[in-house]
Amino acid sequence: MTTKRYVICDLEATGLDSEADIIELALLTFEDNKVIDVYETLVNPLRNVPEFITNLTGISNRSLKEAPKFYEISEAILSRLDGAIFVSHNTEFDLGLLRKKFKEMGHELKIKDFCTLKMAQFEIPGLSNYNLDALCNFFNIKIKDRHRAIGDAKATLSLFKELQDLRYKPTPKVFYLPQHEKIMKMIPSKAGNLYFKNGEGKVIRIEASFNMQKTARDLLLVKPSNRDLLLNVQSVEAEITGSALIAEFKKLRFKPFHPHFVIVTELHKMEKYFKIKAYRKDVEGLWYFKNLESAKKKLNELKRALKDNTFIYREGGKSKEEILRHNQKVDSLAKITRFPADNLILIGEGRTLGEKSVIVIRKNHVLGHGYTSDSDEEIYANPDKYLSRLYKSHPGVDLLARKHLMVLKNLKHKTEGWRSLAETC
Repeated sequence: MTTKRYVICDLEATGLDSEADIIELALLTFEDNKVIDVYETLVNPLRNVPEFITNLTGISNRSLKEAPKFYEISEAILSRLDGAIFVSHNTEFDLGLLRKKFKEMGHELKIKDFCTLKMAQFEIPGLSNYNLDALCNFFNIKIKDRHRAIGDAKATLSLFKELQDLRYKPTPKVFYLPQHEKIMKMIPSKAGNLYFKNGEGKVIRIEASFNMQKTARDLLLVKPSNRDLLLNVQSVEAEITGSALIAEFKKLRFKPFHPHFVIVTELHKMEKYFKIKAYRKDVEGLWYFKNLESAKKKLNELKRALKDNTFIYREGGKSKEEILRHNQKVDSLAKITRFPADNLILIGEGRTLGEKSVIVIRKNHVLGHGYTSDSDEEIYANPDKYLSRLYKSHPGVDLLARKHLMVLKNLKHKTEGWRSLAETC
């Protein structure tokens, strides 16, 4: 495998305009994770250097008088750039200026390039500034001899390494934007809802979470997949719910669940079967779908599960025993869409120390939720009186609760538990 060779470049010039001339140049040849060549030189621009450039760089007209002209160092530059990838912080300026100088000599400079400025803007979205100082501060890179070609080239090389780590390593260093670091210190490691807001205070994303601190850190981690959120989030509000399920319920108020199709069971000549129907509030569905394609996919899956080759090549219909077995399989498949019992109570963590969350399920639907500091015995005696939020056959709430109970059933360390209301009597 051919090893890539990079040449990290920094230029100091008479200005930033298109008519600028080079006054200092540094090239660091980087290969096999080490610097194999260092080239630096002052360059006589054959013109006076503006006073503000001298004050910025410390490079005076006197020091440039004996320096080589560009054409005298052009071969040294070309020999290093040949076959390499050009790297600088703002290649549009640095490489553009080099191309201009070579063009004046009748040579067209063709080379692949890598801009640390553009890559930083992609890999670390949301920073207020992407100049070399800001990025080196972000990565804790110390710059020696700032605004001198060799000092800035070394800093650019360190920045290049950090960006390569972010870009290619499966587990890059964990980095957060400075403004987000401050936000996350205020977010508790409790269950609840996170409201991500933009600069105008508008909620642009809501996340229900078992651990809000961890969720915030995952979503605000600097990586390309989080780009949109990182660019827009200016503040995060945390609402403690104690119960992760109640957090999911509350999220539904902002992101409602609107099914368009349901799968139900129907009866034809004593035989049960699954059927897709358009969703209506008076239709009791087993599975709910936002589109017909998803509903058809599920229906085909159910049909495959029910398929029985016993009587395919036999004349006549199924026997009563076969219909009974078929109906039992239908009931078994439908059972997974129901709660473990028609009437349940879930008691979990509350919002504060000593408080408990209460969720009540009646007739296979979530009736409501609430909070109390009363004893379990008092709650079991009359659970409905603790409900501060009621639901009326809400499919989204029911689906979330069923999913939550399935997860809860498989957890080794449970912070909440459920019981059949029949057991509490």
